[in-house]
This record gives sequence, C-alpha cells and structure tokens, in this order.
Amino acid sequence: MEWAERLRALEGMTQESATEIGVAAAQALEAWLRAWQDQDPRAFLEALDEATRQLTDRKPTTAPLHNLRYRMLQFAGEMQRERVPLGQMREELADWLRGYRAHVAESHARIAHHGAEALAECEVILTLSYSSTVYAVLEELYQHNPDLSVVVFEARPFLEGRRMAQALAELGVSVTLTVDAAMGYYMDVASAVLTGAEAVSLEGTFVNKVGTRPLLTCAHVHGVRSYVATETVKILPPTLRGESMLSAVGSPEDIAADWVPPPGVEVSPVLYEPTPDRLVTAYITEEGVVSPLRLATLSRPLGV
Repeated sequence: MEWAERLRALEGMTQESATEIGVAAAQALEAWLRAWQDQDPRAFLEALDEATRQLTDRKPTTAPLHNLRYRMLQFAGEMQRERVPLGQMREELADWLRGYRAHVAESHARIAHHGAEALAECEVILTLSYSSTVYAVLEELYQHNPDLSVVVFEARPFLEGRRMAQALAELGVSVTLTVDAAMGYYMDVASAVLTGAEAVSLEGTFVNKVGTRPLLTCAHVHGVRSYVATETVKILPPTLRGESMLSAVGSPEDIAADWVPPPGVEVSPVLYEPTPDRLVTAYITEEGVVSPLRLATLSRPLGV
C-alpha cells in the first residue's frame, strides 16, 4: 500500500478507537521507513517531519498520533546529533514503533485488570461510543461479574455505540443501546460511568467523542462516579498542552446525510469535545487508577 493510500485509510477510520488509529499509524510509519531510499540524513529528517505531520493533520484530536510524531522526531534528532548512520537510525525507529505497538497491546490487559478492580461492585455501567480500552475493561469485569449490565449511548453522528453494544452482546453481557439524549433517564440506575479518551491534557481536560461532557456532567449532578480508561500514550506531549486540538468538526453531511437544510439553517457537525477533568473521579491507566491531580506523576513509557 502506498503512503497516500495509507493516509486515506487512516482518515477514513471513523468507527475505530484512538488506540486502533494509533496502532494503524505506527504500522504505516514502519512501512514508510522500509520504503525510504534517500541516504541524506537531513532529507530523511525533513521527510519524517512531513510524514508525521500528515498523520496528525488527518486526525488532529487523536493524541497517540501526536505522541508518535513528537517522540520519533525527538529520537531521530538525537541520533542525528550523535552521527548515527541513516540505516541504523531507520532500524532504531522501526524497533521503537514495534515496541510502541507491543506496549499498547500490553497496556490493554493492565488497564482491564485495574479497571475491573475499581468497578468490581458496579452492577450497571453507562458508556458512550466505542473504545477498545473501555471494551477491555468491561470484558474483564464481566468475567468476574456475570450479572453486569451496560447501557451504551449510540454516539452520533457515526453511531459507534452500536459497535460497542454488539461486541458486548457477543460476550454475553446484558446490553441496552439507547440515544444520547437518554443520559439523564439512566442515571437513576447507574453504578458508574466509564468512557475512553482520544487525548488527555495535563492542563485539566480530556478529549473524547461529543456527548462525553454532558454525560459526565449529568453523572456529577446525580452523584454517579465517572472513570476514564486511557493509556498513558494518550497524554499529550509537551508541545500540545493547550486548547490547540481539543475539538474537531466533520462535514455537514455527517449530520444531515439524507436531509437538505433549508436556507438559514447552519449544520454544526461537532465530532469531539473537551471535558474538564474536575468531572472525573479517576483515570484508569496501565500504571494504575489515579485521580486527575496525580495524572502528571505517572511514568511515561517509550519516552512519550
């Protein structure tokens, strides 16, 4: 697959989680490294800068892509200053990418373990959209609590909640799929809210699918605990700790595909939104369950 094809495939990943997109980007960069032919180190670094920028441009709210870009450029720059031969530099970067993918796979298992412990007493969990990390936690929790019930909000406009509902039902979990507007209705029976994250900022917010903020706000008002399951590779690098990428919009067709808005109606296709972590009870990470205040103290594997 050519690089342009890989970029188009990445851009078309609307049903996949941030973790899955990050892994796909790592695989794309491995292929890019294998295909590189020029022996000029400076040209290589310039091309690597451009390739990683193209990835983040396709998915600006997805923190794993920003971390891939940040660490690869940092690592390549260090090797250039140490005059590492270009062939070795490419192999070192490829090894790091393979380690990244292995770390993500291991992180899921560890997050699932920590999450199942934190939510052990929960009978009904509310979640929104699809998150592979949330799915891993619920799968582990169900092994210990076969009476678990999950309410999944569908997550417009791409309805990723349907994927989550189907995956959980195939496990045998008791699942209810409902519209996003029913959040308040289900708070009276909820034991906890569990969501994933596209990105986490150490400045006091995390980014996820639109609908996450009202879900956690509603939970806060009703006194329901809210947890965010996330790998530490989703914590934004030092170059992105502001509001620069905390929201994203799609196209009007995402909202009104089969409807032509009349004159005077503006369609607002917001896809992602920031949520203040004052609404978060704790983050569930591969390093353990921590409060928002302690998030910055976690170890950052793989240098990101």
